[in-house]
Amino acid sequence: MASINDVAKKAGVGVSTVSKVLNNYNNISDATRAKVLAAVEELNYVPNSIASALSSKQGKRVALVIFINNHRQAIDEINMQYLFGAMNHSKELKIEVIPVFSNLLEGKNAKEILQHFNSLRVSAVIYYGLSKEAVSYKELIDMDVFPSVVVDAPIIGPRTSYVMVDHETAQYDIAVKMIKRHKAKRILYLAGRRDGYVTDLRMQGVVNACDELGVTMNAQYANFSEKRARELVKQHALKSDLVICASDLTAIGAVHGLKEIEEFRPVCGFDGITLLGYINYKIDTVRQDFYQVSVNAMNAVSRLLQGNPSEEILMDYELTTISYDDVIM
Repeated sequence: MASINDVAKKAGVGVSTVSKVLNNYNNISDATRAKVLAAVEELNYVPNSIASALSSKQGKRVALVIFINNHRQAIDEINMQYLFGAMNHSKELKIEVIPVFSNLLEGKNAKEILQHFNSLRVSAVIYYGLSKEAVSYKELIDMDVFPSVVVDAPIIGPRTSYVMVDHETAQYDIAVKMIKRHKAKRILYLAGRRDGYVTDLRMQGVVNACDELGVTMNAQYANFSEKRARELVKQHALKSDLVICASDLTAIGAVHGLKEIEEFRPVCGFDGITLLGYINYKIDTVRQDFYQVSVNAMNAVSRLLQGNPSEEILMDYELTTISYDDVIM
């Protein structure tokens, strides 16, 4: 297998020059760049996704912006699936991806975030978990500087697509299923974050179900937090027949809260994470394929980079029951 030293020797340049060409530096002459890329092709040298993208004359770099929720008390399986989906599929598309975690740019305005993306030579951005309070990022999206794909927020623009399940319908479906099965008249709904796009959609779904079936609802914001859900259940569960949760982490907290007060109430979640199967309690949930969501987001950003119009992409979901037997190997 050829090394970077072999490429440098073949092209008659230094190793640092080869590195600059592969990383698309501007201060390289066209003649030198052509010699290096010719040597790369002749020696079949592919050191990483950068070289692969450049040698195929695509040279696209996509930032994967992951918004961190500090209220969560468990390993974030969802974001890991997002990253795996994007990073694995990017190889097929010959697109380089760079993860950017939201806490890195916390407190920055849109101009400062743009400067950071420019320093990374980003061509497009995928946003995972964008909230309404992330106004600087929303402003940057509206500026239409880069092609953008937003996961789990219904934001559309000239060069902005979104990918998500139909959260409102999915929450409605599982709420109706649970209410009818358990003949519930009063439900405790543990919603997500007040500033979440997903929170609003799921809240509307459960409101629609309750209105249709003549059920009263006590809605509390649990911030997608296992700990907060546990506290809320201990305060409110005795006045309800059923606990509907806007996430599986919330459902896990609800189950533990019910155990602490030695009461039983049916509980359902939303997401379909593996961790749900480890609490020795069968829970109905809405299963999403986060890996495939991210694959579709990569496809969407690739189409935008090719000049195609923006899209509204709705993914499939499944109502299912998860237990320990479903997750053991």
